[in-house]
Order: sequence, then C-alpha cells, then structure tokens
Amino acid sequence: MDLSVIIVNWNTKALLLDCLKTVKDNISSSGSPTEVFIVDNGSHDGSEDAVRDAFPDFGVFVSPQNLGFAGGNNVALKLASGRYCLL
Repeated sequence: MDLSVIIVNWNTKALLLDCLKTVKDNISSSGSPTEVFIVDNGSHDGSEDAVRDAFPDFGVFVSPQNLGFAGGNNVALKLASGRYCLL
C-alpha cells in the first residue's frame, strides 16, 4: 500500500462527502494503491450512514465520543498500512 488517507469528522456530513468525492476521484486517476479511513467522532448528523452508502470501499470507524483530531487519527493509524499517511 502506497498511501493511507485518514479523515477525522465531527458533524460535517456535507463537507465530508465533498471531500471524499475529491479523494476518490484523485485515487482513481493516480493509480497508486491507496486506502481511506474515516473516523467519525460521535457525529449526530448522519455522517456514518451517508459515508457507508456513498463510499462502501472506504473504512469507517465510529467513536461514541469525540476523541479530538489527534485521538481520531490515532484510531486509524493503528490500522493504516500505507508507506505514507495523509492526515
């Protein structure tokens, strides 16, 4: 795996979906093996379901509480296998 992309979200569903569309478009055009992880920090805006429906090939981790930016990234970093990580 060349790249692991990690995105931490909290109640920004529309912004997150726009971001993930851009990420997916760029992954497709790059041809480099890439994995994408989304850590949802206890959102209440339907972010989890929206991401799972629109991007079923991306990993989604849901925390029942807001772990903050660093804590959210640490959740996904434990599973990331990319040579490089984009936070």
